[in-house]
Amino acid sequence: MKSRTRKIGKIVTLAASEESRLGQIAGRSRQHLQEQLDRLGELNAFRQNYAIKSDARSNVSSAHWQDYQDFLRRLDTAVNAQQQIVRDCERNLEIHRQRWMAKRQRLQSLERVLEKYETEDQVHEARQEQKRLDELPISRSMGFDVDDD
Repeated sequence: MKSRTRKIGKIVTLAASEESRLGQIAGRSRQHLQEQLDRLGELNAFRQNYAIKSDARSNVSSAHWQDYQDFLRRLDTAVNAQQQIVRDCERNLEIHRQRWMAKRQRLQSLERVLEKYETEDQVHEARQEQKRLDELPISRSMGFDVDDD
């Protein structure tokens, strides 16, 4: 009986290691998402500040105005690209989180099986010990020499 407990114990150890690894990946994915959200916020703030400053200038040449419009378009493109990066990071985080949760549930199931096996082993050991103790007086009364293990 103890061999099955040892076997499932090894499986639980491996599953716990894998669950931990997947949890770390999900954590890094969450951190990466936050970094990308921060960048998006910075880009949006920069664009907004730049637009406000340019609105304050009323007398500008058409060349300057064209440069300004080009720059705003490039900023808009950068914001859109960063928004796509954020969406990709959100999807990656969800995938990693789901993988981690599935592994976590599997680990919890294995841990319950291990606990059950350990309890069964303890009950079996207790019964074996009780059986040895019960047989001890009978063996002595019959003149048998019983070795203590």
